[in-house]
Amino acid sequence: KNMNHLLFEIKNDIGILTLNRPEKHNAFNTALLEELSAFLTELAQRTDFRLLIITGAGEKSFSSGVDLKALLDIKTIEQARQFALLLEETSEKIFRFPKPTIALINGYALGGGFGYAAATDYRILTNDTKVGFPAIKLGAILPVTCTLYLNALIGIGKSRDLLLTGRLVEPQEAFEIGMVNKVVPRAKLMDTALETARIILEGNDTAIFYTKRTVNHLLTKEIEAQKLYAADNFAYLSQTPEWQNRMHAFSEKAKQKKK
Repeated sequence: KNMNHLLFEIKNDIGILTLNRPEKHNAFNTALLEELSAFLTELAQRTDFRLLIITGAGEKSFSSGVDLKALLDIKTIEQARQFALLLEETSEKIFRFPKPTIALINGYALGGGFGYAAATDYRILTNDTKVGFPAIKLGAILPVTCTLYLNALIGIGKSRDLLLTGRLVEPQEAFEIGMVNKVVPRAKLMDTALETARIILEGNDTAIFYTKRTVNHLLTKEIEAQKLYAADNFAYLSQTPEWQNRMHAFSEKAKQKKK
């Protein structure tokens, strides 16, 4: 199966899905999200593996979240709304995935990039990177599903701190506040993920499926209630002159840095 932005392999019952745009920090554009969304639907039906590990290609990033260029390319409120819905629906497919999921966070996980990791059941972070939510610095907002996953993980007080300051978090703090379950050296990431998978898979698959459904139930209801209204907020915000100016200024600054 030909996939441009994803890699997938199976190792002893474990599926390993890799976001594969390393030259762009595995950032989300429409093409990657559409591919990921369709593939997650297919994977949810498959019976040739029992647990899914999600990671990023390259040494630098798990995912830097939404690709700035994808946002700059949005010209209308309807396009913005469609993009927001795609972003939300894809993270929800991770959250509702019928098998257990582990995020192997092999580098920077920023904004929606960490949001997607927060949608998994278990997060393992490399000890030489940072995570956080710089959206507010762009005048942008985090997708609502991502915010709800974050609230569920670390509580509203900590969420407010990270979302309103946009600061990046060191691995040790990420572990202490419950953003991630484990912090390990980069060389041990995959071994730790496979070991964790092995322990989880001592459980019965049907029991795992229903346990996930039960644990996620309240959050699932909250997501249902909020997601359409959130897409409208995003669409509105993305077309305001202030946001447009900030985006362009930010992308100019990024271009200057590269020179």
